[in-house]
Amino acid sequence: MTLRLIRDDVPDPPANTGEDRVALEPRAFEELFEYAGGMLAILDSEGRFVAINSACRRVLGHDPSDLIGRSLLDYVKPHSPSGSLGAPSELAASAETDQGRVVELLGRHRHADGSWRWLLWSGAVHGERWYTAARDVTDWIRLEDRVGRDPLTQLPNREVFTEEVTSALARHERSGRCLAVLFIDIDSLKQINDSIGHEAGDRLVAQVAERLRLAVRTGDIVGRLGGDEFGILVESLGDESEAVTVAERALASLDRPVELGSGPIAVSASIGLSTAYGAPSTAGTLIHEADIAMYQAKAAGRNRFAIYDAELRAKVEHRLGLDRDLGSALEHDQLTLAYEPIVSLRDGTVLGFEATLRWEHPERGVVPAAEFMPLAERSGLTIPLGLWALRNAAEQLAGWRNDGADVFVALRVSPRQLADDAFISGVREVVEATGLPRRALGVEVAEAAALADPSSAISRLSELRDLGVRVAFDDFGSGYSSLHYLIQLPVDAIKLDRSYAVGLSSEDARASRAVVTAVVAAAHELGIRIVAEGVENQVQLEALLAAGCDIAQGPVFGPPAAAGEVSFEPLAGALAAGGEVSTKRPVPRRRASGR
Repeated sequence: MTLRLIRDDVPDPPANTGEDRVALEPRAFEELFEYAGGMLAILDSEGRFVAINSACRRVLGHDPSDLIGRSLLDYVKPHSPSGSLGAPSELAASAETDQGRVVELLGRHRHADGSWRWLLWSGAVHGERWYTAARDVTDWIRLEDRVGRDPLTQLPNREVFTEEVTSALARHERSGRCLAVLFIDIDSLKQINDSIGHEAGDRLVAQVAERLRLAVRTGDIVGRLGGDEFGILVESLGDESEAVTVAERALASLDRPVELGSGPIAVSASIGLSTAYGAPSTAGTLIHEADIAMYQAKAAGRNRFAIYDAELRAKVEHRLGLDRDLGSALEHDQLTLAYEPIVSLRDGTVLGFEATLRWEHPERGVVPAAEFMPLAERSGLTIPLGLWALRNAAEQLAGWRNDGADVFVALRVSPRQLADDAFISGVREVVEATGLPRRALGVEVAEAAALADPSSAISRLSELRDLGVRVAFDDFGSGYSSLHYLIQLPVDAIKLDRSYAVGLSSEDARASRAVVTAVVAAAHELGIRIVAEGVENQVQLEALLAAGCDIAQGPVFGPPAAAGEVSFEPLAGALAAGGEVSTKRPVPRRRASGR
């Protein structure tokens, strides 16, 4: 039968001595049995109804007399959950071993109208009879199913999937066997939604879910963890290679385009894999590790998997250590600025500097901004760190200009800074406090940040220019560049992505030179200055000047330096006025003062 034992630890009822028993007529017991609000039934050892009350008609739609002599199994779903009592003989065996003990059983029963109802039975065996009561809990079960499943894919949701991982870890803790969690993220779902609409995007997600479900082994659990995120729990593995096979099958299942009403859509995924070998762990840790590995796969080019291993764990621990210490970096005066010169290619004149944050960690040494600023972005420290850099760079610039240096200083601004009113207010305060002339202080906004929301970027950049701040469009050409935006964006300069400078000294230099020449010509027509970033050698310098670009920065001019180490003298590596390359690196005669 399909009754599942869900609780057998109910304490035995206390012995009744008969001293407190109320004398009732047999008729009273019969009426209590008949008119009770819930189902009451007496079954024999083989599960046949001996007696059942009238509530049966209300709960299951059957007349009680129709059930007398019939087996309860006739009204129960034939495919029962594992662990249920599976046959009348097993019920008989229970009658022999569970005398007088109260147990609870959950079963799915056929209603007279053909529907199914879940009944919770509670009762005890006395002699060869089961004395039971049943309660209809169908609505509870439906609610549990609804809460535990993702409505779009019908897969277990994140909460249920996490519970399954927790249970699996408990099963494997002593066995020494391997289990794995795969964290799967659909690549570029946002772009797909933007192009075909969210309704079609939902159908795509549902099809991906079905393919993943069919790709795994029997017994593996697939869950939907978020909008474009899935998890797979893989148990009883001999080693990690078996989990890798599951990951490969999951990727292969997405090789074929997904067919939607609008046509076939190519889809891929990035997968992170984390394993546990019976060692103490938690579901949250295992899923988080798989999530980290997934981002590693995405960073490596997408449509692949990555394994959370010792090397990746070391990187994560390093990052977490930095994340933990970053909050006190300002408080303990561990931040400094480094200045990279921006140089005229005509005569080597230092026109200005790009200021970048450096963190002088007491144990890890100098940590570059590229390593810790993403951490600041996630932890909400971007604004205070950015304002600190802005104030200190402005004060240093004011000091240099008071000493007679006609230069500017620019700082890179993140999308979060650009969107934050507190940062814009901070810029206003700094400009007013230092009294710097217009365009002496600058900000650089990455191309991707500006083009992600052009209308908002135009508004913010216009505010900054109105404050007298120099605005540059950074990393131009690294994304979906459009010369159309040069007309709309209120910028003073465009900084070509370093890939263009590198291309000028490659085998395909002709193509890079044609692109650079076109961009430079268009920008000059609009009165916008062009700065080449990441220039490494003299070949690139010559090609840039030939293409019309006469301002550059990069390793060819030396590394970024502390404020007290920068030079305002013409720098070697630039082109002389006559157009010849200067191969001599003169020793600077005057250094800037560091403040």
